[in-house]
Order: sequence, then C-alpha cells, then structure tokens
Amino acid sequence: MQRVGNVLWRLLKIMPLVGYVFVLAAAPEMLKRKGYFFGIMAVVLDLLPVICLIKAGIEIFTGDLIPNKEDRPKTQLRTRRLEAVTQF
Repeated sequence: MQRVGNVLWRLLKIMPLVGYVFVLAAAPEMLKRKGYFFGIMAVVLDLLPVICLIKAGIEIFTGDLIPNKEDRPKTQLRTRRLEAVTQF
C-alpha cells in the first residue's frame, strides 16, 4: 500500500512539469493567433501555477480572456489615414 502512495506522490510532483511542456508546445500557435505581445502574455500567464488556475476559471465563464487578433477591434487611426490618402 505504501508503494502505491509513493508512486502517486512522485506522479503528483511531476505534473506541473507536464503542464509546462504542453503550454510551451502550444506557444507557437498562441503567438500566431494572438500576436506577439498578447501571445507572450498569454503563455506567461499559463506558465504561472496559481495564475493559470485563476485564468482558466475566468475563461470557463467569460470565454477567452485575451482576444485573438481577428477578434480585437481595429483602431480608428488606420482607417482615418486611409481615408485621408484616398480623398486626394
């Protein structure tokens, strides 16, 4: 019985390392979807143990905490510049 407990304890000790491997393996896709700044911020938040649990809990109820590039509203500055160029 104690052997089973020792094996379970060892597995519990390496579980965070397995999580780090999954987060780092998904990092390139996260950077593509969210952009460099927001992608790095999402990966760092996922690597921090307690913060990751809080972020995941919030995302269960509200959806993605950090939006993808396509989902973010575009700034008005770009459209104004294009309008100014096309008016002449």
